[in-house]
Amino acid sequence: MAVRPGTRRSATFVTAFARGLQVIATFGPTAERMTVAEAAAKARLDRAVTRRLLLTLVDLGYAATDGKQFELTSQVLRLGFSYLAAMGLDVRLQPHLDALSREIQESVSVSMLDGNEVVFVARSDAAGRQIASSVRIGTRLPAFASASGRMLLSMQPDEQVLALLRAAKINAMTRHTIVDRRALLETVQKARKDGYAINDQETEEGLLGAAVLLRNRSGRAVASLNANSHSARMKKLHLARDVVPKMQACANRLSSLLL
Repeated sequence: MAVRPGTRRSATFVTAFARGLQVIATFGPTAERMTVAEAAAKARLDRAVTRRLLLTLVDLGYAATDGKQFELTSQVLRLGFSYLAAMGLDVRLQPHLDALSREIQESVSVSMLDGNEVVFVARSDAAGRQIASSVRIGTRLPAFASASGRMLLSMQPDEQVLALLRAAKINAMTRHTIVDRRALLETVQKARKDGYAINDQETEEGLLGAAVLLRNRSGRAVASLNANSHSARMKKLHLARDVVPKMQACANRLSSLLL
């Protein structure tokens, strides 16, 4: 959320810190490198303020510059990995994801819910089977259009899901994307009932996906385990009948690692 001048905050709110995070958040797949003016426009901040914030990030090692454009460095990953490690969603998962990918011979990933989106935090690609060109660590997808999002939303009561649906901007990503809000609620309800969700080419043509919940040691759902295939080599029935049970078995094993 943008920190606008004149906005009333609590006495403990540190505006400078919030603005620094705001600048970091402006970088992404479509804005990997930016000038001060571009970053200021995206962050909705004064150019002089943005410049000082960017140069501070450079001094701390979180950004680099050639004198004109700025870009984030890998040091920024420490901010996110600290959170993931605190939940057990770090490198400890990778051997299990790799093993599942080899077993089902498809790409698998882990994603988390962030408002109306899911963000991918871990991934293992099957050799020669990478078909989701738009999906990588850090990728965000609309929760209502993705199997992982529907699975994670299924843990919330219908009233909360409906509130998110009303607030969400829902656009068709392919000709298969469900955009009717009542129908989307029904997909979430079905995921809750079945214990898994299937996505048939709604986020990308030809992309078939499945998702199950990842629960921590106390039984709380903290993420989603996902698998992707291509509609040319796998059908929904095969995905649900043969792949989902293996995903659920993997999720059960992973629960002991999640805090």
